[in-house]
Amino acid sequence: MRVSEIEGKVHPKLYSTLKFEEFRPCQEKAIKQGLLEQKNLLVCTPTASGKTLVAEIGAVNSILEKKGKAIYIVPLKSLATEKYKEFKETYEPLGVKVAISIGDLDTSENWLDSYDLIIVTAEKLDSLLRHQAKWVKDVATVVVDEVHMLNDVSRGPTLEVLITLLRNILPKMQMIALSATVGNTQEFAKWLNAELIEDNWRPVKLYQGTFFDKQINFHVEKKNHEIISEFSDPTLQLAMDTIKQGQQALIFCPTKAATESTAHRIAHLLKTDEHLRADAEKVIKSLQRPTSQCQKLFDVFMKGIAFHHAGLVAKQKTLVENNFREGNIQIICCTPTLAMGINMPADRAIMKSLKRFDGRGSAWIPVLEYHQMTGRAGRPGRGVKEGLAISIAGSDKDEEFIYEKYIQGKPESIESKLAVEPLLRTHMLSLIASGFVRTKEELLEFFRRTFYGAQYGDDWSFELKIEDLLELLEKYKFIVKDGDKLKPTSVGKRISELYLDPQDAWTILQGLKKVAHKNEFSLLHLISSTSKMWPRIRARKSDMENIEEAIVNFEKNIIVEIPKEWDWKYSAFLDAIKTTLLFMAWSDERSEEWLLEQFAIRPGEIRSKLLTADWLLYACSEIARLMDLTEMQSLANKTRIRVKHGIKADLLPLVKLKGIGRYRARLLYRTGWKKPSDIKKSSPAKLAAILHSAKIAEKIWNQINAEKEEHPDRHLDRDFMI
Repeated sequence: MRVSEIEGKVHPKLYSTLKFEEFRPCQEKAIKQGLLEQKNLLVCTPTASGKTLVAEIGAVNSILEKKGKAIYIVPLKSLATEKYKEFKETYEPLGVKVAISIGDLDTSENWLDSYDLIIVTAEKLDSLLRHQAKWVKDVATVVVDEVHMLNDVSRGPTLEVLITLLRNILPKMQMIALSATVGNTQEFAKWLNAELIEDNWRPVKLYQGTFFDKQINFHVEKKNHEIISEFSDPTLQLAMDTIKQGQQALIFCPTKAATESTAHRIAHLLKTDEHLRADAEKVIKSLQRPTSQCQKLFDVFMKGIAFHHAGLVAKQKTLVENNFREGNIQIICCTPTLAMGINMPADRAIMKSLKRFDGRGSAWIPVLEYHQMTGRAGRPGRGVKEGLAISIAGSDKDEEFIYEKYIQGKPESIESKLAVEPLLRTHMLSLIASGFVRTKEELLEFFRRTFYGAQYGDDWSFELKIEDLLELLEKYKFIVKDGDKLKPTSVGKRISELYLDPQDAWTILQGLKKVAHKNEFSLLHLISSTSKMWPRIRARKSDMENIEEAIVNFEKNIIVEIPKEWDWKYSAFLDAIKTTLLFMAWSDERSEEWLLEQFAIRPGEIRSKLLTADWLLYACSEIARLMDLTEMQSLANKTRIRVKHGIKADLLPLVKLKGIGRYRARLLYRTGWKKPSDIKKSSPAKLAAILHSAKIAEKIWNQINAEKEEHPDRHLDRDFMI
């Protein structure tokens, strides 16, 4: 289908951006099946097949034709940021105002009312609906990217409830759902009331093979490729062959440690490239005080190799990703999270192992996850006509199994995970608190319209579970029953807005009444014991001496019930203690390198845990306020600032200055400047000498002279300053 055929059918401004002659197959099918007539669509086509443009045409055309706003839902903040940059560059020149909202979960973001195309995560949009954001009623198009995430046990229920809710409150909207990996497409399209768009076309041909005994076997699809190598490690054989071919590869590894060790072994065989030094040094400077992990990444980066996992901080991930896209990095050893939608195509996708540790032992991964990884292979525009997805096999038997299960197999069917109790009770409270349902029958009817309802029909056991959870919410006094009516209490409504599992909220409510003598350990262990902190930092055998010592020293301050050692909950209790000790050490101004050595937790993971702690401490403060526990509210606020910045209490007055974090605050304190008024008595020149930066000193000096001293709580929502 030629692009010229839709001239006059789309807004002229949008048409001017379509600078190619023919649509790709999935785009042609979408147009013919109602894209421009606002029909719902489920587009299931391979990575790089052009399905994102289908969504863009539907959303942007609707905006330009003044039909309403568009929401673009993604599973990850990193993907949201990527889409925001792309859409802003492409569509703001047309007059489309693009916004991104992925942060604070305790706001209705009223400023979004003046924007047209809004990129959000599912959790953020769910929060906006809980806060009854008024601008949502003006939405005409909803795009759900990576819709197969509905199959994920931790995030799927939120997406499922969100889709059901949007279809209920926006009955005339157009929904466009996108995925490369859905097994039960017909069933899923029926639930969405959507036209199904399926196609196998890819801009670059993908060949899937297995690697064993120095030979890539493409199973008749393509001539086998034998690798002549002096190395015994199959991963090194494939890596060096990739480099020899002048290509780039993503090597998917089962663990973070495996990504680092694999990258190191490959880099050890290569020469240093001085052209990479500038960006490699940025890797080191991403942290105020570099860790051994930073040095490891620097070392491999200088050889054109990198590793990528959740333990890196955002700046380091971006440096790795950008240098790979620019061709400076030849191989990234990564965990499977890099396969989740981010635009990171490679010539080869190499699966080091298709097994993962599932808590009980080594198990084969889902076919869906395999397809997510292989979808990264094959990149248009590089003159390479094929992409290679290569799975390393450990034996002839494994090679045959991989071929049958993964290369020949289809992705698993998407199955609703809505019956998972913590998420179910959370969404039940949200529906009641937001006024979306007002009776038990309305609640049941809502769940009948979910994908769970479509798959399981009138499941009497599910209804019994709903009944039990309603009684639990009433017992906790988060809702009240008034005849047939279900009404939220003021506490229940606030709990919902704070995005808490009602069970966690109850734990916090009861715990705050027990925190004695303004004890921070009690508070930190309380939040570490909630499900929101999952996964907690795992307690190892080598940690037991420190953990047992902490239990003895803080026994009177532990306000949750201590399980018996034979109880299955005991390991979770130990993990919560270790997580608490991490927060205590961070607040005692321990360095990230020290934490890495003592807790085996990497900087990126530390940041993630600190963000979760920040939110839970804010929730503690809000709950204490509702309960009129003034001292507990003050303790929560103070602890929140200390944990956010990683400081001892004596630095609290200094970190209220924007641009002053733990490191700079301590420099100022050692000089004798213990509060902003002390700095004001000095001079900009001396301040610059202490901070080793005239630019930062000028900003600090201007703040001190422009504002009166404030209470540190005022800056609670500021980003981390390390």
